[in-house]
Amino acid sequence: MTWLRWLRQLSLPALRHQAGRQLLALLAVMLGVALPYAVHLINAAALGEFAAAARSIEGQPDLILSRQGGTLDLALFERIAAMPEVLVAAPQVEAAVQMRGADGKVHGLRLLGIDALAATTLSPDLLARPPADESPLQLWLDPQRLHLNRAAAQLLDEQQALIELRHTQGLQLQTTRLQRGGQVEAGGGPLAVIDIAGAQVLLGRMTLDQIALRLQAGVTAEQFLTQATLPSGVRAVPPSDAGARLASMTQAYRVNLGVLSLMALFTGSFLVFAVVSLSVAQRQPQLALLGVLGLSGRERAGLVMAEAALLGLLGSGLGLLLGWELHATVLKLLGGDLGATLGISRVRGAQLEQLPLLVFGLLGFIVCLLAAAAPALAVREMPVAQVLKGLGGAPLRHWPFWLGPGLLLLAMPLALAPPWHEMSLGAYAAMLLLLLGGMLSLPQALALLLKRPGGRALAQLARARLREHSGDALQTLSGVLVALALSVAMLVMVGSFRESLQQWLTQMLPAELYLRSGLRGGAVLTPELVAAIQQSPLIERNEPQRSARAWHADTGQEVALQARAFDPAALPLVGAWQKVDRTAVYINEAMRDEWRLQAGQGISLRLMGGARLDGRVAGIWRDYSRQTPALLLPLSDYRRVSGDLAVSELLLWPKPGAEKVTEHLRSLTPQAEDIEIASASDLRSLSLRIFDRSFVLTHGLQAVALAIGLFGIAASQSAQTLARRREFGLLRHLGLARGDILRLLLREAALLAACGTALGLLLGLAISAVLVWVLNPQSFHWSMEMHIPWLRLLGLLAAVFLTAIAAALLAGRQALSADAVQSVKEDW
Repeated sequence: MTWLRWLRQLSLPALRHQAGRQLLALLAVMLGVALPYAVHLINAAALGEFAAAARSIEGQPDLILSRQGGTLDLALFERIAAMPEVLVAAPQVEAAVQMRGADGKVHGLRLLGIDALAATTLSPDLLARPPADESPLQLWLDPQRLHLNRAAAQLLDEQQALIELRHTQGLQLQTTRLQRGGQVEAGGGPLAVIDIAGAQVLLGRMTLDQIALRLQAGVTAEQFLTQATLPSGVRAVPPSDAGARLASMTQAYRVNLGVLSLMALFTGSFLVFAVVSLSVAQRQPQLALLGVLGLSGRERAGLVMAEAALLGLLGSGLGLLLGWELHATVLKLLGGDLGATLGISRVRGAQLEQLPLLVFGLLGFIVCLLAAAAPALAVREMPVAQVLKGLGGAPLRHWPFWLGPGLLLLAMPLALAPPWHEMSLGAYAAMLLLLLGGMLSLPQALALLLKRPGGRALAQLARARLREHSGDALQTLSGVLVALALSVAMLVMVGSFRESLQQWLTQMLPAELYLRSGLRGGAVLTPELVAAIQQSPLIERNEPQRSARAWHADTGQEVALQARAFDPAALPLVGAWQKVDRTAVYINEAMRDEWRLQAGQGISLRLMGGARLDGRVAGIWRDYSRQTPALLLPLSDYRRVSGDLAVSELLLWPKPGAEKVTEHLRSLTPQAEDIEIASASDLRSLSLRIFDRSFVLTHGLQAVALAIGLFGIAASQSAQTLARRREFGLLRHLGLARGDILRLLLREAALLAACGTALGLLLGLAISAVLVWVLNPQSFHWSMEMHIPWLRLLGLLAAVFLTAIAAALLAGRQALSADAVQSVKEDW
């Protein structure tokens, strides 16, 4: 109660005279807490929505039977279902189809054919709700009724009874009209459910894609596998945790975004430090008088810490509220995709959990206490008699001169540390040490800048004053140095990534046009269409491409496969390619890292259809389209080994001067929507738009941190200028005009800003090197060349430099005004 009484009687009346600065510090803490909390909530909501949707579709089986690259026959299902160890066996057929929506356009749809009786036990969310006048079995078992989930139903008119479906039947595309059934509860993207018999007729095949099993009570998976004797290539595995898999895939992006969102709080801590320092500087006589009246140094320091604690509690509380509202707004407007390309568009709000609430709330509170620690210590050691005589107070303690350079040197070996559990902890630690080392090296950097002798009297006076108080540079520039270094690092990293992506797109998109099936989902082009395009008088050259999947012959790890004709020298390779004595396979960096392969090593794969490919890694290529394993091999080798002659995509070069090529190609299909056609320029533009959109939030967080850092400069310079009011009075008494003192302040500010921007540039380049050469390859399996956007960097540095000068000018004008000299209650 004593502290509360002191806060109410001693602190609040004084702080009311500093309302502008205190509100600014409160805003910095609030934003510093709100941004990372909102990012956490959005990511949690998106991952939770994805996992819930996957569980509603997959249900809760004990095992799932499937064949790598193939289907299961009905005889296997009948044998497995009759086993005494099996309680329920649920067959399933799956396909990618198209549905014509109310807008007249076709939309991609996932089609599931299920056994409704088995689904009642394993996946009830796939069963449609029947109307009051219809029995459930009549609805579920009708092969002409198509049941839609909410996402699919929104594509149709509410009263629409017939659904036009476009699908494959064998290798041919067919159009079928089905009756609209009920609505299923399964979440996720657009989904259609039909009785399995209807799906088999629709797709023209009697095989199954998977069988979900619920075992009898007490039967283990090992006991079942011992009795089942599964055919070669058929595997029985527990259902995968889709949420955990997506969390693992997006872990690096989410961690990076979370760390970046914390930079606003990190930078805000320096603003809090500056505001508390300024408050203490203005109230030195009052605090000294309290000391004379019996308030001990420990109690005076406790009073300052109590003020910071109050600021932390208010800022954290408001930040949590703002973060919650911000996450709800972002989910409503943008969905759950923060740039990680999660493919999640509709997401409900996150659940309110106590642990994140406590963690982020304590984070803001602790940051405020740490920021106020140094000013509180200075108040504790304040020589009260000297302060009351107007001879100044105790300065802030300074760090050892060797600590800053030592931290910079320590960052180098940490940056080279390997990742730990797929997280680049060494790289994060290296960047933190670079920031801390750079901040603590500010006095030494300023001393180097001030070595030049000579100059006019004002210039010499400015250099002498800065040389004498070089430790104050840490207080003035720390916040903006951190924000500027991170801004420079992100500019360089994003610029390098974008430039490398443009080069990669040029190398990986050699053709002028690209054509694929409109069904996607692994659908292939019909042989008739391929032949018609190859004989087209408007096409000068064409190259077929096969996109499929493959699996490690021993471990079963899945890998994306692309087979087409290519020149190895034209690929975006990491290092040189080499001739090999087996089938040449080119792997991406993710496959190199996850499968621990290098050029020249052998690799055995099982292809779709069961064929085995024994190849050798001939090169490693950059793949900016995915973060998962993928390989590339010549189409002739793939067809020779697999016997698969299907074509997934066509790369086309129209004849010079050919017109209306796209319209001509679409005329070769029964329906224009059967194929998708894109030019290389359209694909490059789309890729760059997606890239730029992915970094919008990053740039926003970066701008917030930089703005907070710039406000920190203003607060720090105000504190130091007010603390020098008697010095200015002495200079005026010695004959310096008001304009001379302003020029002196501007010279000092220019020297400080030059030191800060130069060091910020160097630190930013060092951090960008860690981002480009360590963090991106370790986290995303993407290597790139460094490209420095000098014009944008110069614009950023100039903006920071001029803002620092403007802040010094404003602080100087107010400090030299009559009211400011006579009173320390004036708020800048």
